[in-house]
Amino acid sequence: MQIERVNQPAALAIPLEPVKAFLRVIGAEDNAQIEAMISAAARELESAAELALLFQTLRVTLDHWPATRPLRLPVGPALAGGPVVTVTADGEPVTATLRPGLRPALVLDGPPQPGPVVIEYQAGFTDTPGALPADIVHALYDQVAVSYDERGANPHQIKASQARGTSGLSYAMMRTIGRYRGVTL
Repeated sequence: MQIERVNQPAALAIPLEPVKAFLRVIGAEDNAQIEAMISAAARELESAAELALLFQTLRVTLDHWPATRPLRLPVGPALAGGPVVTVTADGEPVTATLRPGLRPALVLDGPPQPGPVVIEYQAGFTDTPGALPADIVHALYDQVAVSYDERGANPHQIKASQARGTSGLSYAMMRTIGRYRGVTL
């Protein structure tokens, strides 16, 4: 299975100014660094928890017709009443029904089709930066704070924290990833 985020949003998942206030940063000298930290934290959360924060289109390519039905889509949430899912098998359209939710699924109609299967759908919580669930916003703020505090850290201190088994993720980020990560049977 190949997953491609076709049109990742250009906007930050959370606005810059409230993050700067949270960090107690005055002035614009660190804006570019903080924006990069926000983007990195959002991408880390999206990847580890199999989420799309802001609306984006995902393209899932399977080598062959899936054996399991319904097919669990790899990234959520997909909202009810959202854009139509498009599915093709060997370039030919296939009818399918989306089961929306945090862990969306797809019911493929009809018998198995030959060739690769391509599924495109929209996932995400919102199109408004900062209008995410409160626990996700808190995790992003906390992760940016950890990244901001560790910038320019002594490499020996970083290696020591890694030797103790701690990652560069904040506790709030780790808990949020655990809460949203999908489970497969």
